[in-house]
Amino acid sequence: MEKLQKTRLGWIKLYQEVKDAGILCRRCGISRPTLRKWVKRHEEKGEEGLKELSRRPHTSPNKISEQQEKLLLTMRNERKLGVRRVQSEIKRLHGISLSLATIHKVFKNSNLPYLQKRRYYRKEAKRYNCKLPGERVQMDVCKIAGGLYQYTAIDDCTRYKILALYKRRTALNTLDFLEQVMDRMPFPIQRIQTDRGQEFFAYEVQEKLMEYGIKFRPIKPASPHLNGKVERSQRTDLDEFYSSIDIKSPKLIEELGYWEQYYNWDRPHSSLEGKTPNEKYMELIHQTLLHEEVSAKYDPSKENIVVQSYSKNCLSQKMKFYVSL
Repeated sequence: MEKLQKTRLGWIKLYQEVKDAGILCRRCGISRPTLRKWVKRHEEKGEEGLKELSRRPHTSPNKISEQQEKLLLTMRNERKLGVRRVQSEIKRLHGISLSLATIHKVFKNSNLPYLQKRRYYRKEAKRYNCKLPGERVQMDVCKIAGGLYQYTAIDDCTRYKILALYKRRTALNTLDFLEQVMDRMPFPIQRIQTDRGQEFFAYEVQEKLMEYGIKFRPIKPASPHLNGKVERSQRTDLDEFYSSIDIKSPKLIEELGYWEQYYNWDRPHSSLEGKTPNEKYMELIHQTLLHEEVSAKYDPSKENIVVQSYSKNCLSQKMKFYVSL
């Protein structure tokens, strides 16, 4: 017999002798409800009723089903997603909300190892962020498939982004995308940063930026890390969005719109300390410049048409410097 069971049996025998619950409780250091509980159990089941019962709940409403467990394992094995990304994806695709601890427990019980990411560099990358929304917007084009290109614009500060699909990467499509960015970004844009793709250097595009009072700042050749936020954002689109849909679907553009809204309003961003881009923007909304203030800061005399050739562009800047002397 267990030690506690013997102790409880001793309380009951003593109570049967004394017949005074107050004296017994003071002597044994227990409460009256405790004494009544064990006396009642002893009367109903005898000495077997004095054993410690399981404290496990009769029902577990938060316990996941086998189907949900299979879904978690499928996402982990097929798409190589971590715990946080799995949590985000099952909520987006299936409307299932699970805690990180629950998902981690499923992976641990299935003996799944941690994801091993290959690191191609040892030096830590220096990360930078603009302090206010709209100070710098990175823009790029990503090829999704043959005859399908995604234009992406992402704000450096808040990670708020705009997406659009086109059949080709041309200056005309760049102008159309620029109009969409101006309409759908919730804050004014001061500067746009791109790579040296031909579709960004057309005169029509640069003249339209000057008309809007936006600075055009292309990065140096062979330096994609300078446009790292839009590059990583496009990788996220490929891993999380395009891997879960059929790109030949007639509703692809509509689904891309849902993904854009989810990314900006519901998807937590690790670089924003778990906040969504919209939450980050709402934190800084009172510090964000108005359209009038951005227009006042723009100096058209300092803006010129930039040529695609980086060497020629540097040479022209040097000539202007020497002429000014």
